[in-house]
Amino acid sequence: MRTFLAYFQNLRFKQKLFISYMVVSIIPVVVLGMFSYHQASSFLLQQAKQNLDGSISQIAETINYRAKQHEAIINSITQNVVFKRIFISNDGDFPVLYRDYVDPFFSNILDFNHDILQISVFTENQSILRGEYILPLELTSDLKWASQQKHSKETQWNIKNGKLFATRPFVSEEGVQVGKTPAVLFLSIDADSLFQGLDDIQTKAYGILILDKEGNQILSKNMKMSAEMPIASLPSSQLMERIGSFSMQATDYMYITADMAEPGWKLVYFTPKSGISVDARSIVSATALIVLVCLAGLLLIIWMFSNTFVKRIIKLNKKMMIVENGNLKIDVSSQSRDEIGQLTNRFGNMLVNINTLIEEVYQSKITQKEAELKALQTQINPHFLYNTLSIINWKALEIDAMEISQITNTVSRFYRTVLNKGRDFIPVRNELENAKDYMHIQSIMHNYRFDFICEVDEALLRYDMINLIFQPILENALEHGIDKLRKGSGRGCITLRGYRSGDDLEFCIADNGPGMSKELAEEVIQLSSVGYGLKNVHDRIQIRFGQSYGLRIDSELGHGTSVFLNFPAYTAEGYSKEDDRTR
Repeated sequence: MRTFLAYFQNLRFKQKLFISYMVVSIIPVVVLGMFSYHQASSFLLQQAKQNLDGSISQIAETINYRAKQHEAIINSITQNVVFKRIFISNDGDFPVLYRDYVDPFFSNILDFNHDILQISVFTENQSILRGEYILPLELTSDLKWASQQKHSKETQWNIKNGKLFATRPFVSEEGVQVGKTPAVLFLSIDADSLFQGLDDIQTKAYGILILDKEGNQILSKNMKMSAEMPIASLPSSQLMERIGSFSMQATDYMYITADMAEPGWKLVYFTPKSGISVDARSIVSATALIVLVCLAGLLLIIWMFSNTFVKRIIKLNKKMMIVENGNLKIDVSSQSRDEIGQLTNRFGNMLVNINTLIEEVYQSKITQKEAELKALQTQINPHFLYNTLSIINWKALEIDAMEISQITNTVSRFYRTVLNKGRDFIPVRNELENAKDYMHIQSIMHNYRFDFICEVDEALLRYDMINLIFQPILENALEHGIDKLRKGSGRGCITLRGYRSGDDLEFCIADNGPGMSKELAEEVIQLSSVGYGLKNVHDRIQIRFGQSYGLRIDSELGHGTSVFLNFPAYTAEGYSKEDDRTR
């Protein structure tokens, strides 16, 4: 079983789907075919039983009709007034009555009823014996029916040596025999003629029983059955049902009974159950044909369904192989709304997102390279700038222009920090010095019209941060804050504070300018607003440290603006403190 499961698991999806459909489809079709075969066989068998029952009933009616005819003949003789005068009353001129009445009457009966072999009256009156028609009663003294007839007033039917005969005594009008010499009418009947329909039953092998009112067997015969079947020993107690079965000699038999009212007989037909089995070849052929047609239709439907399902999966798999080989620009989409269509569309959306991310990363790399190129361009000959500023400083000292010398040194330090030898990271200490130098230069340029306050926790100075972060924010505080103060509204002030907050460093640059609306505060961070440049600072922090870091502006019209920035406590690897000392 495990081997089969392992083999099945390694099959292609189309083969698995096809096999699954076949198993699920074949089982109900085969079960339905077997059920149909069983139902058809049962129906045909039942139909055969009904037909057989009808045939037996028809044969019984035919025998009963013929028995009625013979019973009518018997009645016409035993109830005849002339015959009663002869055989009961012993009255009249017998020779004349025999010549004119008995002999013609019996002759006519024999002439018109060929199945009657003999007609005789047995009597004890020796004086009226005549030929075959009137015989002495003593001839029947050793016969079983004669002793039974003395105690019966009805017609008695008997069979012996294959011959059937009927007897009835002559009785008076009162129903009792009178006179000294009783008489009995005897009719010998051709049994083959009476029971000729029994040979026409259309079964392979069967047996026939004819029982009288007491259950005694009048007739028994086997037709095409084994001669070993002891039919005469079959007890009538097993034949009480209309249609039933019994077992004998390890063989199961079915029997059908039919009553014949006139003679008071019961016709019993029995046959081995195997003898009435229907020919199943036509049923098997029809069932097999129907099953094959159904299977052919199912195969076609399964092939269509499996191709419909698997075709889209194969198509999706091919596109995945193309993507695996590096082509991410293919179009993957489906109009179907099922699971395969959803999977195809999700894979297509994933490709779109991947391409978008690749483009964003690629664009970010280009931007970074451009920034590096610009930084490189500014460092083409930084010593030339430093040497130039040094010459200006010496010339200022020669003419004792201390303020010019101070400004020159401040500018020199500022550009040393800004350039930072092309590195992205800078110690917090150096970034703060750069901010102070920048604000000192701006203070000189603004004729010392504002104050700059720097309050940063000493513990923050040992960490690193991204280069040139404070300068754009300070520049915005000057341009959009301090420079827009109305005359007489007070002296401008810019404050830079820094402190530790958990694992992060937080800084706040605040001014006492006119402030801005909340809408503008959100816009200057989210959009590249002309004249602010804060989005660049915000993006640089988020690109480096993640979406949870960056800038936040808190401003209100007439109450100044505060710009908060945070990033993790960070120390750049490979940064040499000697580089800081050589500045």
